[in-house]
Amino acid sequence: MNASKPKGVVITGAAGDMGGGAAASFRADGFRVYAADLKAPPAAANTVPVALDVRNRAQVFALAERVAAESDLRVWINCAGVVSNAPVDKASAEEWDRILAINLTGTFHGCAAAFETMKKNAPPGGRIVNAGSISGQLGGVGPHPAYGASKAGVHALTKSYAIAGARYGIYCNAIAPAVIEGSMSKEFSGAQLDKYLSVIPMRRLARMDEIVHAIRYLADDRAGYTNGVVLALNGAQLNIG
Repeated sequence: MNASKPKGVVITGAAGDMGGGAAASFRADGFRVYAADLKAPPAAANTVPVALDVRNRAQVFALAERVAAESDLRVWINCAGVVSNAPVDKASAEEWDRILAINLTGTFHGCAAAFETMKKNAPPGGRIVNAGSISGQLGGVGPHPAYGASKAGVHALTKSYAIAGARYGIYCNAIAPAVIEGSMSKEFSGAQLDKYLSVIPMRRLARMDEIVHAIRYLADDRAGYTNGVVLALNGAQLNIG
């Protein structure tokens, strides 16, 4: 690693619950956090707010080049994503295009930019963590079908970059959480949540600190042999692992 530069981490979707929680955790450990979202998050200590549209490949690659010039970029977290609570029979093509563009294509751009940049590190290497979902493993009829499809794509994308990156010391993993307390759970009605909780053996939603802990594990060099993993965080729901 380059001792003359601060440790750098890029977090997309940093204005959201998950991205914001991850940013706070990395910041507390001395990283310079490049907190990116469509609208730049508020300024904070040791944080560089960035306005970024993950659908714009040129913007994403420009951010990677900037971060590599200003820091020792070793971690890239793709948290940017959207969900639409539209049942299958009411799912629109317009929402399909929007969700796929942000959740899947945006993650692809992030992986590609991180991959190209981390290959040039001295020594080469780094860790990429993607936000998948239990919907990418099970599907579902609550969210728009594009949500599960996009997250299944993220899971496959993660494995592709893990295989390609192994020779360069670039690790790529994903988390696959169930519904999380906070803004995500507010997308569902009380009746929907009650029905959902009834099939979770732990009988509760995931907490954001649990999700952030998993992200930090996958982003840590000590998780050395963990590569190409989609880590299920689902309270034992259907034993998906």
